[in-house]
Amino acid sequence: MSRALSLVLITGFLAAACGHAAPPPPNNQLAPGTIVWPSSLDHASTPATHREAAIRLLVESGTEAAMVAMQEIMLKQQIELHPIIKPYQDVLRKFLEKYASFAALQDDLAKLYIERFSELQLRQIIAFYQTPTGRLAVHELPKVIELAAVLGKTRVEQHMNELKQMMMQAVPKSTP
Repeated sequence: MSRALSLVLITGFLAAACGHAAPPPPNNQLAPGTIVWPSSLDHASTPATHREAAIRLLVESGTEAAMVAMQEIMLKQQIELHPIIKPYQDVLRKFLEKYASFAALQDDLAKLYIERFSELQLRQIIAFYQTPTGRLAVHELPKVIELAAVLGKTRVEQHMNELKQMMMQAVPKSTP
């Protein structure tokens, strides 16, 4: 092992052991797979760039896929509760696509983010979604939401008799 390589390894080990970050790679190049965490914008924030960041966040966070999954969950639950609507499920899907899809709500959803986050904050959230953990969250969160919906439905069904009793006790007594 060369003396220079040994020195680099020892320096890195000592820095890690002391709680200090290793020195940056030469020429300020980032290690492969490293994300750039924005601490400032490289441009003036305008309504157009702020909106672009909000739309990009919606895309990076998997909002469209999550909305499709949630619509299917809701439709399935409604059909289970009201089997009479099953023949109309295609009509319901078309209606939801027209008024409650990602395409239909994209601008309104972006506005919600714009009202709550600065452009820099949106770009920082985007940076998170570009990490392996962020990509995993995009992939797994719709499944977690679906399982949570099933869990909630199951828990309510398990305690339906208790709800019925509570409702019966809450019924006002009629006076003669």
